[in-house]
Amino acid sequence: MIALLSLVLGALSFQEPASERLPFSVLYAGNPGTPYSAAWEKFLGEHATKVKFVGGSGLKREDLAGFDLLVIDGEVTVRGEQLSLKSEKVKLVLDDLQGFPVVLMGGQGGFVSDDLHLKTSWHAG
Repeated sequence: MIALLSLVLGALSFQEPASERLPFSVLYAGNPGTPYSAAWEKFLGEHATKVKFVGGSGLKREDLAGFDLLVIDGEVTVRGEQLSLKSEKVKLVLDDLQGFPVVLMGGQGGFVSDDLHLKTSWHAG
């Protein structure tokens, strides 16, 4: 899994001409209507064959059909030492994600890691 993530991120960071796209499709689950998510959607759209954006809180297992990679991302709001998401948490459980390549990014990725007690978690690792 780490090797796949390194390969994907390395390929995405390589500056290719805009007309060339990597041969995979990405489902991006993030914060709807934010400049942050729009920038990622634009970037991925320039480098992957197919990209679809869904709000993270509405993500369902069925949404993964037809995609090669799921990117879970989202912004956090900080108030003192309290972190909260700008939108609701992803409601998928580990069984929903088994056998599917997933990249966890941003605050939403941290919350998913915590909720699923993954090694990459802010608290459980």
